[in-house]
Formats: sequence, structure tokens, C-alpha cells
Amino acid sequence: MRRLLRRPAPPIPEALWRDALEAMPFLDRLNADEGERLRVLCAEFLARHRVGGAAGFEMTDAIATRIAAQACLPVLNLTLALYDDLAGVIVYPSAFLVRHSEIDEAGVVHEWDAEMAGEALDAGGAIALSWEDAHADTICDDGGNLVLHEFVHKIDMRDGNANGCPPFLAAFHRGLDAREWKDAFSAAYADFCGRVDALEARLPRRFDPDRDDHADLYAELAGALPLDPYAAEHPAEFFAVASEAFFCWPEPLATAYPRVYTLLAAYFRQETLSSAQAS
Repeated sequence: MRRLLRRPAPPIPEALWRDALEAMPFLDRLNADEGERLRVLCAEFLARHRVGGAAGFEMTDAIATRIAAQACLPVLNLTLALYDDLAGVIVYPSAFLVRHSEIDEAGVVHEWDAEMAGEALDAGGAIALSWEDAHADTICDDGGNLVLHEFVHKIDMRDGNANGCPPFLAAFHRGLDAREWKDAFSAAYADFCGRVDALEARLPRRFDPDRDDHADLYAELAGALPLDPYAAEHPAEFFAVASEAFFCWPEPLATAYPRVYTLLAAYFRQETLSSAQAS
């Protein structure tokens, strides 16, 4: 039977790639070989998946390359097949509205619109991003990265709904144990939720995030946490936020939750701390 061969993706121009790397200093840790492999993966990603603008946002090669570089970082030592069910990437100029629905215990359906910076849809869906938020996160000076967050969700969804336990691939994850993963992440998640509860107990009774003094207090308290407080929302969010930190600002994560850091390093097959720090 004759095999159909996929043509190699056209390479990303040197100047375009250099500009993308300069815009994302958290990629400086990659050596020359890793950087070149990431560049090849990005070209393949862009050949397979459309990255387009919505609501008047004008997509450029520079923006598409920066998004692809962040999307490919988690799969640098894995496989792009983890994104096979990705319909595409939709980029809005800023936060966008998403309709949500929920059925309460009485069977009543409640619907509302929520403003979102990013969303990953399962079952072959797309990833939507606010460029205003994604662009601000490329520096990763606080460990947060919207693009990484949503693409890690997509990996988590590869075997169903996002639950904080991504699929283990036979070719890459033979040393990983699902029970150990669940034990380590469950313990860390419970501890982190306790930390966030303690933070919220220190806020004013009538906390108003629109008040500068209240917002400053919240930022000060949240700054002492090893992860963004959003990680306490759900085990899937904890996995995604911890993965952001793993790639962008791993020191607080490794200090607070060393088992989680070690498991993420084994899953992504990357070491984001120096050998001295990791030991």
C-alpha cells in the first residue's frame, strides 16, 4: 500500500524567529539544539493549525509565531499529536464574552455571559485567546502565561474532560504512575486551597476588588503564594497553573510542592530548574 508522505513545513524565517525569542525571555533557558527543535515544531504546528484573528483583530506572522512557540513548548520532548483534535486558535484583541450554562439541583438551567481571557474547548474544539492578556504574559515575570495555560488544558482534555491528570503516553511516560500523580497533585491542591482560604480570611469583610487599597492588599497577599490563586478553582486549573509556573517561574513551585515539580518534569520531559536547584 502506498504511503502518503507529509511535506516538510516551510521553515520560520530566521529574523522572525529571533524576534519571537527576544519577546519571550522565559525561553532563554533552552540550549541551541532545543531552540532549533522548537523552531521546527512551530513551523509544523502552523502548517497543521490555523491561527486567526476575530472581532477585528489583525493576525500577523509575528503574533502567530509567538503563539506557536508557547503552544509547542509543553510538547517539545513529546509529540504534536497531543494537539490533533485542536480545531484552530482564535485570537481576540482583548477579553471576550462566553455564554455559560448550569443546571442547579432543582433542574433549573441558569445561563450567563462571562468575560474570558482564554478558553480551551474539548472534543475537537478550538482555543480562544485575548491577545491583550497573552501579549502581557509573554514576559512571565509573575509565572503566569495564558497561552501555556490553555494549551496545557488541551493536553489534559486529550483523554476526555480536563481533570488535572493528562494522558500518559506509552512512548514517553512508562516511568509515571497514575496513582502517584493523583496522590501528589491531590495533596498539593488541598494544601493550596487552604492557603487561599487563609488569604481570603485576611481580606476586608466587604472586599471590593475595584478599590485600590483592597486590590493592593490582595496583590500583596497573593504575592506570597507559590502559584496564582486561580489554581484553587479546580484540580484541572491547579494542573494548568502549576504547568505555567513550571515553565516560567519554577522556583516557588519546586519549593512549595517538590513532588508536583518532579512529576511535571517527568511528564513534559524537561528540566526547568538548574541542576543545582533541582537537587
